Amino acid sequence: MLHSVLLVDDDPTLRRLYTRVLENMGCAVATAPDGQEALTMAPHLRPHLIITDLTMPRMNGLELCQALREDPWLRDVPVILHSGMDLLVPPPGVVYLRKTGDLAEFGAQVIRSLSEAPPARRLTPAA
Repeated sequence: MLHSVLLVDDDPTLRRLYTRVLENMGCAVATAPDGQEALTMAPHLRPHLIITDLTMPRMNGLELCQALREDPWLRDVPVILHSGMDLLVPPPGVVYLRKTGDLAEFGAQVIRSLSEAPPARRLTPAA
């Protein structure tokens, strides 16, 4: 089954790298350079998973997580907060994954998050 992932990071090199990893895992990937653009895209994409950086311009990862939780159509979408910064306590329902460069660990967390997604998120995204 094809899963859709919204990847949010202000670093274009990392967006390209993680897009390749996700596509090699069989995911359809849409990207956004910041939380504000991701929040605009997400209702139309209806992604199965959102992976977001913490530190970005316009809207950071924590602000994006809060906005997603306030949206009734997006609140159940699993979120991985992926950052090079230490985060002591991630927001409720958000998985924190430190950017270590370990692509196997990244891929394993993506698989776990997709497998734990509510059944409604496993449906093919709306056009």
